[in-house]
Amino acid sequence: MTPSVSLRVAVAATLAFATSSAFADDEALKAQVETLRAAIAEQKAALEAQSRLLEAQQAQLEALTKQLDSSKAAAPESPKVAFTNNRPTINSADGRSSFAVRTIVQVDGASYGQSPAGPLTEDFRRGSVGAPPNRETTGARDLSDGFLVRRARFGFDGTVGRDFTYRLLMDLGGSGTEGPTRINDAWIAYSGIAPFTFQFGAFAPSANMDDATSADDLPFIERASASELSRALAAADGRMGLAVKANGKRWMSSLAFTTRTANDAEVFDVQSAIVARAGFLAATSDTYNFHLGASGTYVISPADQGQEASPRHPLRFRDRPEIRVDGTRLIDTGNIDADHASALGIEIAGNWKNFYLQGEHYWFDVERRASSTLADPDFKGYYFQGSWILTGESRRYSPVTGSFQNPRPKVQFAGNGGYGAWELAARYSRMNLNFEEGLEGTAASADSVRGGDQEVWTLGVNWFPNPNVKVMLNYLLIDVDRLNPAGPGNTQPFGASPNTPPIGVQIGQDLDVFALRTQFSF
Repeated sequence: MTPSVSLRVAVAATLAFATSSAFADDEALKAQVETLRAAIAEQKAALEAQSRLLEAQQAQLEALTKQLDSSKAAAPESPKVAFTNNRPTINSADGRSSFAVRTIVQVDGASYGQSPAGPLTEDFRRGSVGAPPNRETTGARDLSDGFLVRRARFGFDGTVGRDFTYRLLMDLGGSGTEGPTRINDAWIAYSGIAPFTFQFGAFAPSANMDDATSADDLPFIERASASELSRALAAADGRMGLAVKANGKRWMSSLAFTTRTANDAEVFDVQSAIVARAGFLAATSDTYNFHLGASGTYVISPADQGQEASPRHPLRFRDRPEIRVDGTRLIDTGNIDADHASALGIEIAGNWKNFYLQGEHYWFDVERRASSTLADPDFKGYYFQGSWILTGESRRYSPVTGSFQNPRPKVQFAGNGGYGAWELAARYSRMNLNFEEGLEGTAASADSVRGGDQEVWTLGVNWFPNPNVKVMLNYLLIDVDRLNPAGPGNTQPFGASPNTPPIGVQIGQDLDVFALRTQFSF
C-alpha cells in the first residue's frame, strides 16, 4: 500500500472513531489513538525516505547530463570528405577550413611538316640566337616529331579559418621551362577585407586574358605567342611577388609587384616589375556575355647580371611557334640591354549560346640603357580566336579571373550512349619582333632588331568526354619571316660559319604541324 493510500485509510479510521466515540470506553479510545499515531509516524518516515531517494536520483541525473555534455565538447563532429568534380576534398565540421588535392596531366604529340634539312651552307633556316652547342641554332631545319609530358602538376590547396587560402602545386612535366621538378604555385592569400584579396608567394599574376585562362581550359594546345611574350615579361607560372586583387559580380582587377620566378637560377640581382589587369562584363544575360578589359606590365628594373656581363641588363623576347613538342624557338630578338620595358594590351571577348569569340592586341616597348645611343625598339602582336560547340554547351565565364572556361558536357561519354561535348575552334595570331629590320640582303643596322615576324593559323577539334578528360587535335599553318640578324657588333649571332648564314638572308620558314593532346585534371 502506498503512503498516500495508507494516509487516506488512517484519516477515514479517525473519522469513524470520532462518530462512535460516545459508545467506546476510555481505554479502547486511547489504544486507537496510539495506533493511529504510530501509523502516521510510520507513513511520515516513509515519505521522508522517498523524498531523499528522489533528491539522490535528481543529483545523479544532473551529473550524468554534465558528463554527456563534456563528452560532446571533447569529441566534435568529424571532418567531411567529398569528391567535388571528382577532386578529393576534406572540409572541417564547421566549414571554416578545407584541403583539396589538385592535378593536371597533359601529354602532347606532334608531327612537323617541313622541307627536308639541307647542309648548313645551303639551308639557312635558323632558330634561337646562340652559338653551338645550342641545338636551337640549327635545329630549326629539322624539328623533332614525338611526344612529351607537357604538364604533370600535382599539389593541394584549401582554406584556413575561412579568410586564408593557400596552394602548393609542383610541375614534373615540361617544355618551355626545361629542367627538373619546378614550383608552379606556392602562395598564401587573405580575403577578410571584402572585396580585396592579398596574395603573397610564388603564383601567376594575371597578365592578360589568355594568361588568366587556366592551362586546362585553353581552347588550343598552346596560348598565342603574343600572349606568351606578354606574360613572360614579368608574370607566368611561379613568379615571386605580392598581389592585391578585387572582384565583384561583373568585374575583376589585379595589381602585382613581381620579381624573379621561384625556379630561376641565382643571379647577381633580380628583376622588379608591376603587372596589372582589369576587366568587366559590359553586358550579360542567360544566353550571352560580353567582356572588355585591359592589361599592362612595366619592368621597373631588369635583372642585373653583374659588371662582367654583356649586356648587363638583358631583356629578351622569343617563343616557339605555338607548339612545344620540339623546344626550338623560331622568333628571337636576342638580348637587349634595357633600362625599362612595358607591355600594354586590350582585350575583348564574348559568347552567345554555344558560340565564343576572343581577341587581344599588345604593344611592347623597350627603353635601352641611358648610356646607349641606339633607338628604343617596339614590337606588336595580336590574336583572334573563336569556337562553335556542336553539342550545344557554352564556354563558362568566370568573373573572378575574367576569362572563359571549358564547357561541361550535358551528356557524358559512357556506355549509355552519351557522347560528351564537341567543339570546333579556329585562331589567327601574329607576333612581329622586328624593329627597323631593313631590307633582305643587307646587314642589320646598329638600331635594328631582327627577331622575326610570325603568323600562325590554327584549326582545332576538342572533345570533352566528361568534365575531367579532354582530347585536343590541332592543325597549325606557320609562316616565319625573319632575316639574319648579323650586323655591327653581332657578326656571328649563330656562331662561326657555317652556323651563321650569309648577311641578310631569309632564315625563317613555312611549315605545318599536326598536334594531339590528351588531358586529365581535377
